[in-house]
Formats: sequence, structure tokens, C-alpha cells
Amino acid sequence: MDLSVLNDRQREAVECLEGPLLVLAGAGSGKTKVLTYRIANLVEHGVKPWNILALTFTNKAAQEMRERASALIGSDADEAWVTTFHSCCVRILRIDCDKIGYERSFTIYDDADQLKIIGDILKNMGISDKAAPKRVIKENISNAKNKSLDVKRYIQENYSDDGITEKVFEQYQRRLMAANAFDFDDLLVKTIELFEQCPEVLEKYQNRFKYVLVDEYQDTNMPQYRFVEMLCRKHGNLCVVGDDDQSIYGWRGADIKNILSFEKDFEGAKVVRLEQNYRSTKYILDAANAVISHNSGRKPKTLWTAQEGGDPIERYSADNERDEAAFIARKILQGVQQGASYGDFAILYRTNAQSRVIESTLVNYGIPHKVFGGVRFYQRKEIADIMAYLRAIANPDDDVAFSRIINVPRRGIGDKTIDELAAAAEKSGQSMLVTALSGEGLPPKIEQKLKGIVDLMSELMAQSALMPLSDFAKYLVDKIEYQAYLISEDKKGDALMRMDNISELIGNIKEIEHDVPEGESALSVFLESVALVSDIDSLDESEGAVALMTLHSAKGLEFPVVFMAGMEENVFPTRRARGDMSMGALEEERRLCYVGITRARQKLYLVNAQTRSIFGETTINRPSRFLEEIPQELMKDDRPKRVIPSEYERPAKPEVTYASMQGFGMKPPKRTPYSQRTEPTKPKLNVEYVPLMRIRHDKFGDGTIIDVSGTGGSMTVTVDFDIGGKKRFAAAYAPLYPITDE
Repeated sequence: MDLSVLNDRQREAVECLEGPLLVLAGAGSGKTKVLTYRIANLVEHGVKPWNILALTFTNKAAQEMRERASALIGSDADEAWVTTFHSCCVRILRIDCDKIGYERSFTIYDDADQLKIIGDILKNMGISDKAAPKRVIKENISNAKNKSLDVKRYIQENYSDDGITEKVFEQYQRRLMAANAFDFDDLLVKTIELFEQCPEVLEKYQNRFKYVLVDEYQDTNMPQYRFVEMLCRKHGNLCVVGDDDQSIYGWRGADIKNILSFEKDFEGAKVVRLEQNYRSTKYILDAANAVISHNSGRKPKTLWTAQEGGDPIERYSADNERDEAAFIARKILQGVQQGASYGDFAILYRTNAQSRVIESTLVNYGIPHKVFGGVRFYQRKEIADIMAYLRAIANPDDDVAFSRIINVPRRGIGDKTIDELAAAAEKSGQSMLVTALSGEGLPPKIEQKLKGIVDLMSELMAQSALMPLSDFAKYLVDKIEYQAYLISEDKKGDALMRMDNISELIGNIKEIEHDVPEGESALSVFLESVALVSDIDSLDESEGAVALMTLHSAKGLEFPVVFMAGMEENVFPTRRARGDMSMGALEEERRLCYVGITRARQKLYLVNAQTRSIFGETTINRPSRFLEEIPQELMKDDRPKRVIPSEYERPAKPEVTYASMQGFGMKPPKRTPYSQRTEPTKPKLNVEYVPLMRIRHDKFGDGTIIDVSGTGGSMTVTVDFDIGGKKRFAAAYAPLYPITDE
């Protein structure tokens, strides 16, 4: 095993094979290399691959770890479990969930399924969504599961809503069990329940996994901590890799105390710090170190790099969110003109609401992009419809899936018929589909109305056992005449696009078919993979499109060029975090800023807007305190500093300033003070207007040409003004002046 490719600290971590080990791995310090080399070194020292369990949080990270381990030790890596927490728990539950009253064909409910059940429960309780919003109830239940193993008690102690959350929770869990389904949080909670109720099962996995490795340990919540602690209780061979400075998921249950108190929780633990960064320039790392040093609840560490050179961080203070977006678009185009790829750029923001203006501006500039965090592929109606058929076939107890498809395509089955079927199902203690198939307790009239869907589902369930899954999916779509249904329902002219999406779904199924383990159902494997997929798993850095995503979504990713937009008080940090007296929320916001900064490899832009309209409200915010925490010598301003009024003062009329058009990665051109500029020459018909040319208009001020059409006297130009947005002019008559002195 050649360990010479590792630095001293990495090698120290890789060679520590026994007992508890905490690797404090700063951003870009090679933590994945440490994990994979440690797996390989364990095998080199005689540990059987199947005795190794490596856990992480995303499919993308797990896949990368598997590939790197395979490159080091070959096919033996396939015998180790290198997977996500939730995928690991699914595998355990598929084998042993019958011991806690579930069938192995269980379904995993997503967000929409959960909301459907909770909505039905609230309706039956006579509680309106306004009085108790179902999404709030769902988040309360999820939060309780992520923060406590005694969920009912946690709800009682933390939610004073007249016991609504507690009552809904009890019915919700009964509905899940009746449907033979788990929600995402239950995958961990129920695995722990299995271990507690069946000590022999826990012992089986303790003997199986003699060496446990955990990636991103700072993001673990209470159930994940408990799961790992139970597995390692017997042998103590636990290696966790993480960075407390990147703990950014407290809002969904992650507990930073898990990593901060590791040495206390696991006696005799060794600690290794990885501080050499292999990703970013010194400018970027110094900025990240400066920001995070203002947090008190952390383990000290300082990122450094052996790299030399790099560009200062660029700071831009925009007039408003449109100017902010236009600046970003211009910088991207300049970078592409100088040889960069669109896929080299990422635009990060604190909330999804900020993406709207940025996305529309990129469209105007003709810049290819992809927004992460919007409607996921599997949440699209047409995909969800076909998936519901597949789920009902795989698990006939899944009432949520059957309720979705009972009248899709339309079969004339009314609400009254569905209500009578649901009542009969509840009385018989069976699911709606099983009740419909058996006819138990159904009046003849209702049976007749359900005959069409009963005959269809009977045939589909029979055919699913006879065909490869991808062939069956095609058969299913044709059998229910889904294309004709889409055309009949088409009000937006997108029926063919929706069918293309279904073709893509079938393509996804084909990919899964080739990797189905022997003896397992392709349908179950496919449904499980879909349930556990995340939005960022689909990110392809070579795709040739600018990536737009929240700072939370960017965790674990890196890009040559990063724009952090919305660097303002009340936006980032948020107003809620600023008002947190405990400072915990504010420190998490600062960690989020640290994460954003360290996503950049070569170039970082920090952008704030003096005025911003968001959620229908226009506000004037001071620049983010995080900007002030970065030493000024690390940054250069893309336009002169302006005096920003206090949020408590009446704002003065802003001074008119103009953005430079400096090239990507180039030194800023010499600028003439506005007071010394000469009046530009009036345009003539022979002026060659081109995209990205900076111009001035008598009324609208300065802007950038984003489109030119026509020639001579019929030429028109479209200009995106720094203040005022996009406007179109006849070039021969409009008072447009080329700017040559910026």
C-alpha cells in the first residue's frame, strides 16, 4: 500500500486502524481520500471488506467513495457497505423489518405522500388547514423524529398547539403502518427500534460491521448518532470525519454537539486535524478563516495552501437585485469569452426566492443554466402518476399511491365511491386496493363502478411478474392510454414534453435493471433508489450549464468560479438569525458563509444589493456583517464604495455610479472619475453595436447591450440598464452613447 501520496496528517489518520478516531477535516483538505485510503489500508491489514461499513449523506458522495475504494483495492470494495445512512437502514429493514410488524415490500413515502396523509387526518378531525397548516404539522413531526428518540414526549414538551400535533402524529404513524410504509425519518427511527426490540439483530450487525467509518459527522442528528453508537458499542472501532465549521443543518435536526463532544462520548479517542487545503487559493482560504474565526463554538483550525498566486475576491455593491443579476451574467459571459465553460460557474444564494430574478436575467443573456432545488423530476405530475402505479403494484397496501391512480386517467369514479371504498377498507382492516380486489364489504353498485380499475390492476400485477421492468413500464403507459389522457388534459401545450419525461423515466429504469442484485425485485430496487435520491445527485459538472442553488445545497460541491449573491443583513444572515439571542442561529449562518466561500477554487465574487424586492417587499439593507469580517486587503471593489445608510435612517438618494467591464481574471482598467468624463459622441448609423457593449442613455443612464437585430436604419438594440431593467430601442433614433471611459 503506497501511502506516500498522503501528507503527514492524512497518513496519520489512515494508519490509525483501531479504536475511536476523530478526523477534523477542513474544507478541501482531502477527507474523501483519507476515508478511501483507510478502507484500503484496513483490507491491506487483513480486515475482510464485508466487515467494513462506511456511511455518508448523499448518493453522490457514496458513489465517489465506492469508485475511489475500487480503484485502490479492486472488486473487493464491492463487499463493503459504502452507502448513505438511509440506504443502509433500508437494507437492514428489508431483511428484518418483519420482526417489528412490517412486510419487506414496504414503501418509502415522500413529502407529497406525507402531506396527503396529514391533510386527510386533519380533515377527519374537522381542523382546517388555516388553523393547523399540514406542512407545519409535518415539519413538527419530522423535527421531533430527528431530535429525539422519544418522539411523542418531544412533541408534548415542545409544541403547545392544543395537542393537535400529538394527535395527528399518533394517527399518522398508524396510517403509515397500515400502508406498510415508512417516511424518510422513520428509516432511522425504526431501525433503532428494531435494534432495541431485537438484541439478536443488533448483535448480528455488530459482528458484521467491525469497522465503521462516518463521513460529514458534524451533520449527524440524534437517531444517526444513536445508530452509530449502537453498532460500535461492542468493538469501538469508529472513525468519524467531519468539520464543525461546516455544520449547517441544525434546522433539520443536525446536532453540532455530536462532533464537539466526540472525545467525551468515545473514551480514548484520537484526534487528527487536516488543515492543508488542496482546493482553493490563499485569498479564498484567508477570507474563510477570517469569517469563521468570529464563531466561539468551534474547534480551532486554520486552512492553508501550498498553492501560490490567485485573484483577490471581487466585491460588487449593486443598486438592486436586477443590477446584481446583470453583473453576474456579464461576468459569466466575459469568462466564457476567455475560454471558461458555463459549467465552471455556480451562483449561490441564501433562499430559493432569490433565484427568480437571477434565472430570468440569465435567460435574457442567453446563458445556459440549471436550477437545483426547484421541482424535482420525480415530483412532476406525469412521473408521479406512473410511479404511483408502480408503487401500488409493488405494495398493494399503499393507499396513498392507489388514491392517486384510482381515477387517473379519468374513469368516472366519483368521490362518493372512493369514500365508500375507504370506509369498507377501514372496516375490514385492509387497504383500499386489496378491498377493491376482494370486493369484501362493498355493495354491488360500488363493485360495478370499481370494475374497470380492479380488472386493470389485476392484469398489471400479473404482467409485472412476467416482463423486464422497463418493458413493463412501457406496457403500463400504453395500457392505461396515458398519452391520450395527457393530450385530453393539455391546457399548456406541453403534452409531448410530458411524454418525453416518461421516456426519460423508462430510460432511468433501464439503467437500474442492470444493477439489480440477484434474488431481488427490480421494481423494489428501482422504487427504493427513487425514494432515496436527492436533487444534487443529478449535478453533472461537465453538463455545460451554470449551476444555481442555495448555499445549503452547495455543501460538498466545488466550482472554479462562485458568485455569492444577496450578501446583506436580513438576507444573509437572515432576519431570524439576527434576532436569536443565544447566537446559535447566527453562528450557523456564519458557518454557512464559510461553506459558500470554500466552494470556490479559483475565483470568488461577493455581491450585495442596496435595495432588494423579495416576497413582495422592497427593503434597504446594510451589507452583510460577513463582508465586514473579511480583511479589505483580500478584496477589490468592482465599483466605488458608497455610503450605505443605517437601516434606521431615512435613505438619501443614492449616488449614481457605473460598473466596470473588466475582463474575467484581468486587472481592472484605469477608470476616469465621473466628474472628469467628457460627453460621449452621439451615435451614428455606422456605429457597430454588439452584445456586451456598455452604453449611456439620456434618461435611463448606463446599461449593457444584450441583443442586436437588424442593420442600418432598421437596427434595434435591447439594453439591460443598471437601474431600470431591460428596454428596446431603434438605434438610429434613440439617444444612445457608447461609453469608452469606464
